Amino acid sequence: MQSSIEKLWQQCLEDFGKNISSVGMDLWINTLQPINLETDKLVVVAPNEMARNQVYDTYFSKMKDSIKRHYNVSEISVLIPEEKEEYISKYSEQHPNDEIEIDGITTSYSAKNPFNPRYTFDNFVIGTTNQVIYAAARAVAECPAVRFNPLFIYGGSGLGKTHLLQAIGNYLWEHKTPNFNIVYVTCEQFTNDFVDALRERQEKGMEAFHKIYREADVLIIDDIQSISNKKGVQEEFFNTFNDLYQSGKQIIISSDRPPKEMSTLEDRLRSRFASGFIQDIQPPDFETRLLIIQKKIELEGFAFDKGVDSVLADRLANYNIREIEGILKKIYFLANLHGKASASVEDMEEVLRKDSPSAEVSKSRMNQDKIIDIVCDYYGINRNDLTGRRRNKEIVMPRQVCIYLMWSQLNIPLINIGEYFGRDHTTIIHARDKIMDMLKTDKPTKKTINELVNKIKMASL
Repeated sequence: MQSSIEKLWQQCLEDFGKNISSVGMDLWINTLQPINLETDKLVVVAPNEMARNQVYDTYFSKMKDSIKRHYNVSEISVLIPEEKEEYISKYSEQHPNDEIEIDGITTSYSAKNPFNPRYTFDNFVIGTTNQVIYAAARAVAECPAVRFNPLFIYGGSGLGKTHLLQAIGNYLWEHKTPNFNIVYVTCEQFTNDFVDALRERQEKGMEAFHKIYREADVLIIDDIQSISNKKGVQEEFFNTFNDLYQSGKQIIISSDRPPKEMSTLEDRLRSRFASGFIQDIQPPDFETRLLIIQKKIELEGFAFDKGVDSVLADRLANYNIREIEGILKKIYFLANLHGKASASVEDMEEVLRKDSPSAEVSKSRMNQDKIIDIVCDYYGINRNDLTGRRRNKEIVMPRQVCIYLMWSQLNIPLINIGEYFGRDHTTIIHARDKIMDMLKTDKPTKKTINELVNKIKMASL
């Protein structure tokens, strides 16, 4: 096998360009990722089913002729992402001592790296809203169980929590394996493994479970908030946590909220989490969004007209990182459909106009003040009373509803809502939890919330 598939693939791309239009190259061929070169077959991955079909239907014969001149192979196999892991697994079983290239990284599959090679510290965009947690994650990766243990990362969806967890895993895998046991799971997987272990006969199941989780040198748990309403799982995780911590092992946890906002979390677990380093990831500011956009454009090989990145960074203020990535792909895809080699501001505007109701236009029109106006109008009370210190029944209930709506509809951290209302954090948690409990059993409250949510959605159009 060649030492670098990527180098040879680049030669082929230059050859393809002689017989395939620039639009076809940008839209379909450049999206292919070479992952392995077998004796007589080149294996590449297309980003989706549509791209694979387009390659097979339109460009396949031209590609085969060109590849033969460089690779001397007779077959090309085009996979989609869903088939990639299965192919890698089967190939590694049949060729345990071979190496295979994934995203430009050569890995021996005698031991499989479970972490996504795209999620590294080098690919993480550092800004003012995430630099503290980046530094902490890097310190943990370089010296596990020395400075920050446990490390607890929290923040909204799509802000980079999983990227940091995977980056830690990739760093450890590169620098600590094979004599270092890294366990990375979601909270759901931990729960499922625990339940499966309980179903096993006698103590065999739990022994196997403990062997996996309590012999880890580093335990990484994603989305720990799912554990907050599961007493038995909390008990097992508490014991696992203690066992690892007392053995000097590193524990890394992510959540969509801080421990103090996990209302059904046992106090002893909350205390364990608080004994380490707890840090949030805030939504990116303008400068960080611009860096993220520029980085994604570079990594994906996109071409954008000058200045479009700055306009996007300004327009996408209410988008998380995952949503920003999706918008970039849509814009570039649209530009290529129009036969352009570079995406313009007009392409951006067309995509944003067609984006989902949760897009920037809707989000920018809805904020805390407007939710307060909607709640005040619904209950027939004034703003000063709702945000003031009065505690009579006809004010307290609307205030609690307003707090719940800000949290559920705008995804605002409770601590920020507390600052907005001038209340301590415990009061805000109580208000949110009271409405959540009432929604389970109280039909009038459920009706009220549904009506207010509909009003909010209408106001954001």
